[in-house]
Amino acid sequence: MSELIGPELVHVGVDARSRDDLFAMMAGTLGECGRTRPSFLQGLVEREKNFPTGIPINGGVAIPHTDAEHVISDAISIATLSSPVGFREMAGTDDTEIPVDVVIMLALGGSGQHLTVLQQVIKAIQDADFMASLRASTSPDEIAALALSKLAHPSA
Repeated sequence: MSELIGPELVHVGVDARSRDDLFAMMAGTLGECGRTRPSFLQGLVEREKNFPTGIPINGGVAIPHTDAEHVISDAISIATLSSPVGFREMAGTDDTEIPVDVVIMLALGGSGQHLTVLQQVIKAIQDADFMASLRASTSPDEIAALALSKLAHPSA
């Protein structure tokens, strides 16, 4: 699990004007770290149009991800936002957006971990204490450590 996330993939207090700006920043970091292909951002945007990832739980959280073909090596990038941006709701039936201030972007290739990691992330975001700690954290190191601990021990 520790190979999935490090402080270099964490953004704290991001001032994003839009979801697309946020995607560009986070996907850019994943690309610079050698985790994704240049096609990752476009794949992310296209998938989000068809399969929204906003979840109205413990504040607002989004878990954007795309197809394995855009990934070089598995990674998780996390961003906490200074002000929420709008995401369409995952289970929504219309274009209504929910305010999201934590984004957990998954870049998962063909390792077979996709479903397991997604399940662990969904379980983690249901923990109000974990989400409050994530939002209160002020450094990439702190957020990476919190996320690693929670994802490695989902019941904790």
